[in-house]
Amino acid sequence: MNQDYAYAEDENEEGITFKKVGHFFKKSWLRMIIYAVTLVLIATAVAVPIKVFYKSEPVAQTSIEFIYDGIENGLDPNGGMLDTDSIISTTVLNNAVQSGNLGGVIKDISKLRSKMRVEGVETDEYVRLKEAAANGDKDAANRLRNYTMIPTRFNIIISDPEELGLSDDQAKTLLNKIVASFYADFQSRFAKSDMFLTSVFTLAENEQYEFFDIYDMYTMSLDSVKTYLTRISESSSAASTVTFNQLLSEYNIISGKYVLFNAYITSNNIWRDKETARNALNASKTEINNKLEPLKSYIVSLKELIDKIKPNTETTDNGGIHIENVKYPPELLIYIDKLNEANNQVLDYEIKIKNIDTRLEKLNEESSATDKALIDSAIETLSELETQTTEFVRKVQEHYKSTFLSSSVRQIQSPIVTRRSIDFSLWVVYIVAIIAGVVAAGIVTIVKITKANAAAETAQKTDEKQAESAK
Repeated sequence: MNQDYAYAEDENEEGITFKKVGHFFKKSWLRMIIYAVTLVLIATAVAVPIKVFYKSEPVAQTSIEFIYDGIENGLDPNGGMLDTDSIISTTVLNNAVQSGNLGGVIKDISKLRSKMRVEGVETDEYVRLKEAAANGDKDAANRLRNYTMIPTRFNIIISDPEELGLSDDQAKTLLNKIVASFYADFQSRFAKSDMFLTSVFTLAENEQYEFFDIYDMYTMSLDSVKTYLTRISESSSAASTVTFNQLLSEYNIISGKYVLFNAYITSNNIWRDKETARNALNASKTEINNKLEPLKSYIVSLKELIDKIKPNTETTDNGGIHIENVKYPPELLIYIDKLNEANNQVLDYEIKIKNIDTRLEKLNEESSATDKALIDSAIETLSELETQTTEFVRKVQEHYKSTFLSSSVRQIQSPIVTRRSIDFSLWVVYIVAIIAGVVAAGIVTIVKITKANAAAETAQKTDEKQAESAK
């Protein structure tokens, strides 16, 4: 590489020219190759041993997966946001330590908690998008920019278990106990106790409630159970669906009996206290109307907002194919959901008003008190229904706990103790090394050309002075 670097410029050459660029590459291409190869070899000698042999963190790890409707949106079984910190809550950890007979080793639960973490595992779709984008798929790259990954699998990690005094076997035992403890905690928190209350069905002999009021309360509670059964029967496994369909069939039988009960009290015009009932029905009707009018105004405003939302058109070229994607802003779906919810609420209110009007008409047919024998018969029928309903709701609750809830979380990886390596791509290291080699070679060549030109210019001036002196 010891060669003449002087570059004689034409007098009228200014700035960067093709001639200068050609001269630069002519003088530097060999150096660029040598520098790039040298740096690649150095990078290989340094990076490969680090990636293969150096381990950054000793860990004990297991993995769990959530399987239920809503987890794909990051929700818990009740529809709230899933709190993954609850997997390693102090209560869960304390129960795990005790059940694993590790109290003599782990004496400070807060210290154990500080050495643990829960990491979301990348979803299969996210991994596919990243690979496609890395391979030049423009559509995948565009999707990736606005993609929000919501994991359904999570790694439970104990960092440096040896520092906590845990052997490998003890660390594995503790992780298994943590998973079991979390299962129990998960079931206790999401047992649907608010939906499956059996204490509701105890009002048959309570004279403060009219039979129509009791009927409304009972059927409303059963409707929520029906909604749950229908949803689960559509999303559960075949074996589980059979049982849930059986429960749904039992619901239909009980629901039919409530229809007959409602027909009985309506046809016989059975009231415990007609005057009190009349006042209560009129008050309920007024209250519903007071809610209905503002709700209708709210619906009008929602419709106006929806009408103002216009779509955005995105144009992409995928493999020479011109594609136009029409997308609406995300708030459109929010407003539509609110509109549907409001319309359903209006329908519910209107049905309630019709029922109140029907009952008021029956109530005004006669002014005399209801025969006691009819009231006693209604109490007897309703008491039998309460017993059947309570038993049915308990069946649903127990099956939910034993089947659906217990299968909503599963352990998908047995505990392991290992050391995590530094995660980096060797290709990235090589590309950086090549770029660095080319840049370094270019800088060295520029310096040498500059020095050679300066030396040539100095020599030329010296020659000119000597020529003038000779004259």
